[in-house]
Amino acid sequence: MDAALLSNSVVIGDGGANQLPGKIVDAIDRLARGQRQFRQAIASRHGLTPLQLDLLSTIATGPPPEPVVGRLAVELGVSQPTITDSLRALESKNLLARARSPHDRRRTGVALTAAGLALADELDAAQDRLRAAIAAMPGDRQETTLEAMLHLIGLLLDVGIIDVARTCLSCRFHRQWPDTEHHCTLLGIDLQIADLRVNCAEHQPVDR
Repeated sequence: MDAALLSNSVVIGDGGANQLPGKIVDAIDRLARGQRQFRQAIASRHGLTPLQLDLLSTIATGPPPEPVVGRLAVELGVSQPTITDSLRALESKNLLARARSPHDRRRTGVALTAAGLALADELDAAQDRLRAAIAAMPGDRQETTLEAMLHLIGLLLDVGIIDVARTCLSCRFHRQWPDTEHHCTLLGIDLQIADLRVNCAEHQPVDR
């Protein structure tokens, strides 16, 4: 191998701790691509776009967010016209129907039909492959991964890369003390790492 090329290869691969952030970004990108491809395959199998699949899953999970156009647009990070078009497509497939918002009868939201609920369950079951892969990790590594990812969500929220986060670590009710690890002041209980929520209905953003 040419000495200059050998020298360059050593420099590229020898960044130490200084390259860790870049490697983590690359790992996130690799995971995101894999997840995107996986979800695209599921969506295509059911004649849906990935956004329509996300809408079905989001509405099936239940609020938050409230199933109205504006809230769904913020949740999924797309424009309101884009959400409206996808909702119309799902309505034409008899997967959802218009419904009055339970919080404001003047506003119209959406609700899944029986067919929509059945498909949402089927889509969720398809995620079992991902869950099984993660379940193969030792329990302590799963906990470490969850805690690290929740911290990362908070950091990305701070710099504006993530717009919506309802995690324990981004909530004003969360405390982390050395002797009890995590604590929820709303519920008045200590939390194990496995108890930490990714999407909490009682979440109130901390002043970051």
